[in-house]
Amino acid sequence: MLTRDTATGESLTLLNWRGLNASDLPGLMELYARALADDGGQPFAGDDWLLRSWYINDVEFSLAAADGDRLVGACAWRYLNTGSERRAVIVGQVAPGWRRRGLGTRLLDSAMTAVPATVPVRVDTESLTAGADALYHSRGLTCVFEEEVMTISLADAPPRGSAGADVTLTEWSGPAAARFFAVYEASFRARPGFPNWPAEEWISWISDDQDFRPDWSLLATLGDEDVGFIASAASAAGGFIEQVGVVPWARGQSIASTLITEVLDRMRAHGEARAALNVNVNNPGAMRVYRRLGFGPAGRRARYEPARLTAPWQPR
Repeated sequence: MLTRDTATGESLTLLNWRGLNASDLPGLMELYARALADDGGQPFAGDDWLLRSWYINDVEFSLAAADGDRLVGACAWRYLNTGSERRAVIVGQVAPGWRRRGLGTRLLDSAMTAVPATVPVRVDTESLTAGADALYHSRGLTCVFEEEVMTISLADAPPRGSAGADVTLTEWSGPAAARFFAVYEASFRARPGFPNWPAEEWISWISDDQDFRPDWSLLATLGDEDVGFIASAASAAGGFIEQVGVVPWARGQSIASTLITEVLDRMRAHGEARAALNVNVNNPGAMRVYRRLGFGPAGRRARYEPARLTAPWQPR
């Protein structure tokens, strides 16, 4: 049966439907650039390395729709090992001008059908829209994780509040990694869905990336105690703050603000024009800190799972 746009009668069968390969990366980058310009979201979601990992390398299934030579929609799924569980992670995108025609529905249904029935499914989006949320819910998926993407221009220095605690800052290094982890664990242990990773797993997750910047990743020490940390990376879209944490007893002393403004200064000195971070929507206290420093909302990212598989919200 033909899938048609009810407004124009245009048949999706007129599109060129095929699998993806490495030669499609420029088209995927353009597709994501168009979507991010309209929807906002994770600024580096259109980077070559990320799209390659989502749609090309080690994927089990991919499907693209092209209007002539131009990609207007794509989806793929790959396996992801999370602890003892193997999960299928689905990603997809539709060009803004091709939405509300059934294209996203056909892509998502194709990907979900291709996943073995015994394998748990997760759908990730780096630029959440109301239309995407409605589509996921129509397929029995529930949002289990949602973050607000916030950005700041580095043209000017961020506002600085009253001076806080007099802390010592230490850059990331191999010998200091365990200290960073200890502060991370103390900062996030009480958050909903804390993953309880061992040190080796978190250290690998936060630092084993070619874009990780040790000089933009700092440990804050107050007296003899480590009380806060920040971990950051570089991307084609600018600087990116991956995680910020302060141990509970040291909060309210401007430690997070001190770490963030120091890293933003370093990013600016390096020539970055913008910086971004993600904050869980269930963490309004952190949002207030970021807004006070000049960050503004720039879209949302989320994960969806079948209702029977929903997991606690994850901290960030």
